[in-house]
Amino acid sequence: MQYGQPARERAARRAIARAHRRRTLRIQRVAAAAALLAAAALVAFAVARSSGEDTRSAATAASASPGRPPPAPLPRPPAQVRGDAARRMRVPILIYHVVSRAPPGTPNPQLWVPEESFRSEMHALRDAHYHALTMAQLFAGWTRGAGLPRKPVVVSFDDGYRSDYTHARPVLTALGWPGVLNLELRNIGKGGITAREVKALIAAGWEIDSHTIDHPDLTTLGAADLRRELVGSRRALRRRFGVPADFFCYPAGRYDATVVGAVRAAGYRGATTTVEGYASGASPYTLSRIRVNGGDSAAALLARLRSER
Repeated sequence: MQYGQPARERAARRAIARAHRRRTLRIQRVAAAAALLAAAALVAFAVARSSGEDTRSAATAASASPGRPPPAPLPRPPAQVRGDAARRMRVPILIYHVVSRAPPGTPNPQLWVPEESFRSEMHALRDAHYHALTMAQLFAGWTRGAGLPRKPVVVSFDDGYRSDYTHARPVLTALGWPGVLNLELRNIGKGGITAREVKALIAAGWEIDSHTIDHPDLTTLGAADLRRELVGSRRALRRRFGVPADFFCYPAGRYDATVVGAVRAAGYRGATTTVEGYASGASPYTLSRIRVNGGDSAAALLARLRSER
């Protein structure tokens, strides 16, 4: 027994030492894992913060970029009429030019509609349960039977004046309505609407269509010049603004069979005239419109829509 005691003590000490080493190793492993987790959390925080700052910087830069206002998606008009009934609908397409008060002595003052008159007319249409469409939406109803409002209207603007952006756009945006700008390319800048303003109209849900390059009497042009005005203007609108430009507006309402054939050959889906009346999908390349003059009241406009329906 005496000789066995030292051996048992040595064995006990070795067991205690092994247990201590195992405990120390476990502590070291836990500490290392905690350190790794802390480092990973720190890296993730740094990445998230950097990403957030980059996102905020990009958003700030985008919102500040000239000519690129944030998109304002418009509510879809109600689809109250479908199928054959939509295909047969006759629809008023309104014509506006300048939405501003005509200065004294201005030629053709009837083409100038004061801003307050325009606002009153749009509100009267809304109160009479009209809903504004683009030409593309209208043609979806005419050609495919897609849903249309029971009382649709297209609000179109010819040529391209700054008042389309400064005066008409805020009124239509407040109503959640699109406009249709028949843009004469020569009018961009130099006192007309700017390219930045055209992009802002697109961002506000407007449709941009062709009104030629130089606004000539198309019936007087040879084949080459006619193609330039039709094909060239559409190509330029697509290149500069990224829009399909699927529709055309005859300058001063001047057209004949040759012009209509050239418009069709240029790939346009339809074309508007200055012939008074409701438009019908049965005549897509000679669509009638209703001119709104500077002296018209909102009540007079509604009366005309009722009488010409």
